[in-house]
Amino acid sequence: MTEAEWLACDDPVAMLRFVANQTSERKQRLFVCACCRLVSNLLPEEYCHRAIENGEQYSDGRAWGMEVDTLWNTVTTWLDRHDWTGGPRIEASVGFAVQAVAMSLLQPAADRKYISHAVTAARCTSWGEQEQNQAAQRDLLRDHFGNFFRPVTCPPSWRISTAVALAAQMYEARDFGAMPILGDALQDAGCDSAEVLDHCRGSGPHVRGCWVVDLVLGKE
Repeated sequence: MTEAEWLACDDPVAMLRFVANQTSERKQRLFVCACCRLVSNLLPEEYCHRAIENGEQYSDGRAWGMEVDTLWNTVTTWLDRHDWTGGPRIEASVGFAVQAVAMSLLQPAADRKYISHAVTAARCTSWGEQEQNQAAQRDLLRDHFGNFFRPVTCPPSWRISTAVALAAQMYEARDFGAMPILGDALQDAGCDSAEVLDHCRGSGPHVRGCWVVDLVLGKE
């Protein structure tokens, strides 16, 4: 895939296939969680929502032990008890989303099929929602990876206390409304990258895994 093709691509599966072996497992897990949140209103039980939360924490090395094991057992039990693969589109969407949630909690050596399941979940919803969710997935991919062909490095001079504090607060709260303020702080610190400043001041969306926030926080 060329840079022009990446910028023009409207197929999230093709975009994922391109970045799959060139990005960290953390970024891919966070993308899965973001995709699952697109169809979170379909998830059948509260523990599925908690599994997404744990999936995000696991991505950052903060979810371990009994809580993850319990959620894994509970969610996979739901999958075993429901014949979701042969049902209506909405039921298939639920099944794929729940399976993606469950598989995102596996150990790092696990099969990464959960990524395709998360994408498939959006494709199994109604046709109108499918197009909307696929567009949202493309936006999420670009929020996670930016222009994959023009990586930006963050010099120490950009990581002023204001910028780091803003980025950390947004990341923890999952509220990215202060992205334009982060852009101003980075510009005040000497950032002259159009890619960074435009992303901060653009319409978003922004989620955990946003490439600019990760850049400021030093996350990969």
